[in-house]
Amino acid sequence: MLSLTALCQINPALPVRPFSNDPAVISVAAEFLRIASWNFVAVGLTFSCSGMFQALGDTRPALISSASRLLTYVVPAVWLSGQSWVVLRDFWYLSVASLTVQAVFAYLLLRRQLHHKLKLFGAPVL
Repeated sequence: MLSLTALCQINPALPVRPFSNDPAVISVAAEFLRIASWNFVAVGLTFSCSGMFQALGDTRPALISSASRLLTYVVPAVWLSGQSWVVLRDFWYLSVASLTVQAVFAYLLLRRQLHHKLKLFGAPVL
């Protein structure tokens, strides 16, 4: 995810060019990739945490973190859609913010879950 983020930050038009030769399309897509690529690391962290929840046998925290993303994206997006000043780019930034919140929340839930499981097994808790 870090490599793909770096590619999209350095040359975001590169992955777009095979799909279009139109400069306007490439410009918008490159801007989208430059903004949305900040999501890649957060998505990787969220997927890793979700996998750990499955391994621990309790997927409720993954569901809760996904629900937090719905709240932190949908509610503001509905409000933004009614504003006259909003542009498409605002929704992209909102996505980055909501995914970052979800990743942090999933990480905190995983730490809590691991702390709880380690106490059950008598292992030393860090």
